[in-house]
Amino acid sequence: MADFSTNIAQFQRDGTYVYEFDDQGNLFFNSGSSDFSQVYLALPLTNYVYNETKVEHFYDPAFVEFSPTTTASVVTVNVDDLQTQLGVLQQENLTLKSQLDDFIAQNQVTSAASNSQAVQQIILELRIALGQGRVAANFSSTFPYAPLTPQTS
Repeated sequence: MADFSTNIAQFQRDGTYVYEFDDQGNLFFNSGSSDFSQVYLALPLTNYVYNETKVEHFYDPAFVEFSPTTTASVVTVNVDDLQTQLGVLQQENLTLKSQLDDFIAQNQVTSAASNSQAVQQIILELRIALGQGRVAANFSSTFPYAPLTPQTS
């Protein structure tokens, strides 16, 4: 029989505890303690008897989740109506697809314009840093954004 403090240390270390029971089925912890409440923990070994009418009053004890359904549902479908609905849905899908394609094309144009504007801004900043001009107006508006030379007349 292991010491109580050893059992507690083992439980804290690896989460296991050596449970000890006496002949009556009582769990005892610290057999060396003079306090009775620190030695025993009583566990009932009997099954509880439930009043079935009280249980049935609040709960349905029958399993209905796994019971087969007894009514078969018959669905009447008109094939022409389904084909009409299918045609309408296909037309709506085509319309949505064309709208999506238009949005994608617009986004690509906008994205390309913003990318070229970002490239222009970076090149102009580098040219200004090199001393080739002071403001964006000192450079050409087309790639490679070369510095404008003052015209001599």
